[in-house]
Amino acid sequence: MGALLLAAVGLGLAGLDPAGALVAVASLAAGARRGAVLGFGAVVLLGSASLGVALSLTLGARLRTTDLAGLLPRGGTAAVVEVVLGVTLLGWAVWRLRARPVPGERVGRSGAITVLGLGVGYALLSVTDPSFAGMVVLAGRGQPVAEVVTAHLAWSLASQAPLTVLLVAVAAGAHEGAVGWFGRGWARVGPVVRRGVTLALVVAGVALLAEAGWFLVTGRHVV
Repeated sequence: MGALLLAAVGLGLAGLDPAGALVAVASLAAGARRGAVLGFGAVVLLGSASLGVALSLTLGARLRTTDLAGLLPRGGTAAVVEVVLGVTLLGWAVWRLRARPVPGERVGRSGAITVLGLGVGYALLSVTDPSFAGMVVLAGRGQPVAEVVTAHLAWSLASQAPLTVLLVAVAAGAHEGAVGWFGRGWARVGPVVRRGVTLALVVAGVALLAEAGWFLVTGRHVV
């Protein structure tokens, strides 16, 4: 138990992710209620841990011998996937270019569902974290369920340490300073970040479509 718990904390710190805390602070700055942000944090932390427990208990050590690359689409199927993703990304970029942020817009009451939805999506993104995959394998070697649950909770808290600290501050009502700092900083860098994200979407979309086009012409993938 002790070794698994230490490994979970180590993997969590290795995959330390400040983005969850930034999302929570941004939501508070936009007017989300404390309860909604606490709910977001709970969904992220418990959702990631629950997903990890489920994967450890059902797949576990078998992931070590699974050729994940072999599961990826190939040939024409891969080209179709690239076209769909490329068009989606370009469409998203166009939507971002046409959308105009409303000055002073706040999340308010109706934003609680949006914030909680972000939590669900963010928790599901754990599967893209290499440290999460390592945790799934380590905790999937036949340990008792209680140890698996504890280990994944420890990983979740460690990997989301900034979010965990922020949630404690929100619960104690001591988060105003962080929210004010974020609001002032975002007012300066927000437009630049939005343009950068839109440019990245365009580049990724064009690259995917170019890769699919190259396959249609030559029958070979560049990557």
